[in-house]
Amino acid sequence: MANEPKNLDISKLENVERPKRIEKSKTYNLLLDVELELSAILGETDTTLKKVLDITKGSIIELDNITTEPIKLLANGCEVARGEVVIIEDNFGLRLTSISENKLKE
Repeated sequence: MANEPKNLDISKLENVERPKRIEKSKTYNLLLDVELELSAILGETDTTLKKVLDITKGSIIELDNITTEPIKLLANGCEVARGEVVIIEDNFGLRLTSISENKLKE
């Protein structure tokens, strides 16, 4: 029959790599000016409201992360990469060491 489903061999597609860059198009060019909030997360911790209210200048807040753990880079709250802190003149920076695989799925 002409409308009979065909068995497709998708095993050959497993090694196909996703393109590194999105092809430039009118839509792509429109998206280039969209602003995002980037945040670098040094660490996290759970605490009580009482401890937060007791925070003063000079207080130290212990974070759960170990100093050797990578820093998370978030774009609008979604993790897009991880990296390590670098100092550039008098400023902090982030050298990316990995890009999140699922950044496009969220």
